[in-house]
Amino acid sequence: MMKSMMAAGALVIAVSASGAAQAQSYIPDWGIADMREAVVAAGSTVTREDNSKDPYIAATTAEGLKFTISGRVCEGADGARRCKGALLQTSFSLGSDAEVDAAVKQWGQEFAAIAVSNDGSKGLLLSRYLIFDYGIHRENLRLNIQVFTGIAEDMWGEI
Repeated sequence: MMKSMMAAGALVIAVSASGAAQAQSYIPDWGIADMREAVVAAGSTVTREDNSKDPYIAATTAEGLKFTISGRVCEGADGARRCKGALLQTSFSLGSDAEVDAAVKQWGQEFAAIAVSNDGSKGLLLSRYLIFDYGIHRENLRLNIQVFTGIAEDMWGEI
């Protein structure tokens, strides 16, 4: 009986520790340090960050694609704000609005994971919005960045 109780107690501790470790992997919102970690884990380099108001990171992939991540729905004091949303963006300059419109038609239907639009200045704008409500797993955040940059790099290579 005593062995059964000890085994049950050990199981409860193991499950509790596992749950606590898993809870640390989820982030309910993000700040500069969280996003910097995710960008680096996704294989990119942070080139600039600004935490004076809403968090903002500029980064470059290993292949040279430049992109930004900016905070949305942020709260807290300047310099320590935490955000419930993140907007990933990059853009490509094309020769004319007609070329941009053709690219939007071509790529917009091919990739549901990103929004493809005309920025109004002969630029093709690619974006992905991430919602952190109820938390996002750190590995899922890294994967979302990789999906965004991977699609953008594919498009960049063909434009």
